[in-house]
Amino acid sequence: MRKFTFPCLLRHRISILSGTGALTTTARLSSLPLTSTTVTELSQQPISSEILLESIKSSQWHFVEQLTNSLTPSLVSTTLLNLVKSPDLALDFVNRIDLRRFDFPTQCLAIAVVSKLSSPKPTLQLLKQVLSSTSSSSSGKNSTSVRDIFDEMVLARDQLETKSTILFDFLVRCYCQLKMVDEAIECFYMMKEKGFDPKIENCNCILSLLSRLNRTESSWVFYADMFRMKIKSNLYTYNIMINVLCKEGKLKKAKEVLGIMESFGVKPNIVTYNTLVQGYSLRGRVEGARMVIKEMKSKGFKPDLQTYNPILSWMCNEGRASEVLKEMKEIGLVPDSVSYNILIRGCSNNGDLETAFAYRDEMVKEGITPTFYTYNTLIHGLFMENKIEAAEILIKEIREKGIELDSVTYNILINGYCQHGDAKKAFALHDEMVTDGIQPTQFTYTSLIYVLCRRKKMKEADELFEKVVGKGMKPDLVMINALMDGHCATGNMDRAFLLLKEMDNMRFDPDDVTYNCLMRGLCGEGKFEEARELMGEMKRRGVKPDHISYNTLISGYSKKGDTKHAFMVRDEMLSLGFNPTLLTYNALLKGLSKNREGEIAEELLREMKNDGITPNESTYCSVIEAKSNLDQTAEKSDT
Repeated sequence: MRKFTFPCLLRHRISILSGTGALTTTARLSSLPLTSTTVTELSQQPISSEILLESIKSSQWHFVEQLTNSLTPSLVSTTLLNLVKSPDLALDFVNRIDLRRFDFPTQCLAIAVVSKLSSPKPTLQLLKQVLSSTSSSSSGKNSTSVRDIFDEMVLARDQLETKSTILFDFLVRCYCQLKMVDEAIECFYMMKEKGFDPKIENCNCILSLLSRLNRTESSWVFYADMFRMKIKSNLYTYNIMINVLCKEGKLKKAKEVLGIMESFGVKPNIVTYNTLVQGYSLRGRVEGARMVIKEMKSKGFKPDLQTYNPILSWMCNEGRASEVLKEMKEIGLVPDSVSYNILIRGCSNNGDLETAFAYRDEMVKEGITPTFYTYNTLIHGLFMENKIEAAEILIKEIREKGIELDSVTYNILINGYCQHGDAKKAFALHDEMVTDGIQPTQFTYTSLIYVLCRRKKMKEADELFEKVVGKGMKPDLVMINALMDGHCATGNMDRAFLLLKEMDNMRFDPDDVTYNCLMRGLCGEGKFEEARELMGEMKRRGVKPDHISYNTLISGYSKKGDTKHAFMVRDEMLSLGFNPTLLTYNALLKGLSKNREGEIAEELLREMKNDGITPNESTYCSVIEAKSNLDQTAEKSDT
């Protein structure tokens, strides 16, 4: 067989354009394999849309890929328009040439052509690629506005000469999948502006995302616009809005919506009732949840695990899980992995690890494989109860089963060792985490910085903090507070206040923990007036002092022996509705002890008991010392 070179191919192209030999040329081109020499020769010559189209139709993808760098937006667009009736081939073509290399109009045209496929998945994938690249920088020069994207999609739609609005439906859905809800809403209003009727499915997509993002107020604004536009709600719409009301704690109104939807001829489904049950359960209103279950039964719906799991979760916190389990079993419901994880979490949080592990064993016996959540909950519970060896045995068990640790497990372990001051094991796990290809998170670094501060290794803590910032990871408030507390504890107040300035530069608002750290550091240096002034600044910045703030000042003044100011702070604390704690009384008693004010100390002890606060050893020691000092003073005056 003779080599099929470019001149030969060109002659055949001429015959095709002239209308002769079209069938034979097509047949020969599709049947003849392209050698590497042929491909090289072809890729070095100007390519027409006819040659490119023929190559696509004959599935000569190796040749198409070789041409990628030579393709122009105009050539790609012409080819795409010729593939409108073959969107599957258009998709294959687009996937071979890396669409991101081409200009925005070409990308939009490709998406428009591919949108003709029966499956929405390829279109949404292409849209995500394009939207991610065009909005890679919200403030950068290359960013593209929603208006630009929408207008370009309109032009692409016009090129296809179609009246379908499915392209814009996909655009809204894509924004929602990317959690870009404001952009989705903007696109929705542009559709209305152009006279395109938005589908209720798009509205539900936006409402659902607003609900998941807990933007309940925005949900109602959007829902009101839907009503004004006379977009008729369906069952899914009502379920979303019932969920929004439950999140807001407006359970009575949520029940009223159930009646409204039925009056409009929309029958509720089991999701409607389960949403209400969850709403009542999350607020601890179990009897209300049971009333909903009773109503759903009367309407012919059988409660399922999604009905009972929220009730089970709340009752676990109350230590009454057995009641719900009994009720579930009576109607034939067998707990699933979610149910068991709820039980295990509840027991672990209450410190009942024996029962937690019993549920794990029962779970396995029922043929349900424990999930990462199961193991992570148990490991966390063991660390909370200071059972480090048992946690290590469980980790060994997980590894022996061939289960690779995930980021949550690593973070639980690292935080657990950090809380117990074992920096060596914590950092070893960090290194293992990186080796396994799992990226450390803010939580990881906060735990590591905490343990370094706890061991007074402030130089290393600062270096790790700078490393985090240098990697482009924005530190959070908890991380900065941990580092600041370390510097305050070691007396480096200059560095602590420098961190406060850095927080302002990073646009972080300091919280009560931030100021409490700084006040404690100032009191430790005997700078009580500066600490008092800092409380004033705290109030001016809209941060409310808490009982820790006041106790810090009281403790500082008492150590100095300035009981007058200590009691003044206590009185201010009381006037704001803060009840004194054991720490408050012990701090005041230490000041009275230092000043040998035994009578006032005894009076304060009586007040403490009347407030229902049980004195501890430190309390009695301070009172005894105050009275002892008083007796010594009396003896000296007698002599």
